[in-house]
Amino acid sequence: HDTIATTTTTTTHEGRGEGGRTALTRMVATIFPHVTAEPVTATLVVEGEEGENDDDVVFAERVSDASRSCFQLRWKVFVCSTCFLLVVLAVLLLALAMVLLMGTQGGSLVSDVPTMEPSAPPSYDPKSTLEIVRERGYVRCGLRNESGNGFRIDLCRAVAAVIFGDPARFVGVSVTPSTRFVQLNDRAVDLLLFGDTHTIEREVNERLTGAGFTFSSPYNYDGMAYSGDESFVKCAEEGKRFDECASLLICASEGSTSLDFVQSSFPYNFIVVGDSNQENEKRRSNGTCNVIADDRSFLLDRVTPGNETTNNGDANVVIVGDKFFTKEPLAIVTRNNDREFSDIINWVLHALFYGEEQGLTKKPSLCQNYTNLTSHSASDLNFMNAVYCVGNYGKLFVE
Repeated sequence: HDTIATTTTTTTHEGRGEGGRTALTRMVATIFPHVTAEPVTATLVVEGEEGENDDDVVFAERVSDASRSCFQLRWKVFVCSTCFLLVVLAVLLLALAMVLLMGTQGGSLVSDVPTMEPSAPPSYDPKSTLEIVRERGYVRCGLRNESGNGFRIDLCRAVAAVIFGDPARFVGVSVTPSTRFVQLNDRAVDLLLFGDTHTIEREVNERLTGAGFTFSSPYNYDGMAYSGDESFVKCAEEGKRFDECASLLICASEGSTSLDFVQSSFPYNFIVVGDSNQENEKRRSNGTCNVIADDRSFLLDRVTPGNETTNNGDANVVIVGDKFFTKEPLAIVTRNNDREFSDIINWVLHALFYGEEQGLTKKPSLCQNYTNLTSHSASDLNFMNAVYCVGNYGKLFVE
């Protein structure tokens, strides 16, 4: 019903008067909504006489919807709608800010308007690396030394034997520690046989190019060692930098893991950074540095232990240290945008491993020459040519 209830209350003499009656009606109007869950009006209808047991009668009545404003009836809807509109506005402003940011950073949005301007040609040949190499007629290997003999050159010959059936169809391209990854990324070489350590950084984001590269299975596990004047090699191995070791100077190549280790072990004023291994050797000979840090296998190939007279006339005993300070899984490196060619290089290496395990060795009569092969598919290559044309892994490594 519209009439809710009546209530009786007792007031004291001091509570009488206009102020007391107003407070009483307000009290009723406040209490009843908690029971009805709706607003009510309260009216004083009977005022008791002054006395000890006097009663006031208040009439409480539900407020009808007609007497309530639209906002009072729909305030929750208004609040929710306002919040929704604010969220939509915030999203639109964020999208506008992102569009403006792309414009300031040189970004561009795809336009649906057709253009008559010709599209830019690709910066490199879009054909597969295998097809490019076969059409060229030889494979280009990035090496420390562009000519001569050695284990890594034999690995390059094995790649040529598989791709062409002729181990002589390769060109050695001289690369340096600071340029090798740039040259590979710029397609100046097809693969690197420099003695590169497989690291996660180089696989994802090589520091000089910002590109990632693909690494084969390791063909050798090496480690960094020191070479040079015997007394200073001992200083470097012990990490000593005072007394007789105060003049220690270590040469290391830019972009190498050897330089990373030396920089983490010695202050900068004990380090001389070079652009190539040859430059490091010259600096050690002229006294710019007295120790070289590099892969031990390379040091053994390049350094002749024994007595040496420097340009300053000093007599030194040159040695290659026996201690390994890092573990270097050396692998063949290719670009990571041609999985087929990377797989071919890795399969060549595993064919050499297989040849050693099975006791197979070089046998020219089984070396299949298919220089005129027109197919450019990896499935048409004879990977055992690596063994029959060049030799197995163990034989090449020992020689």
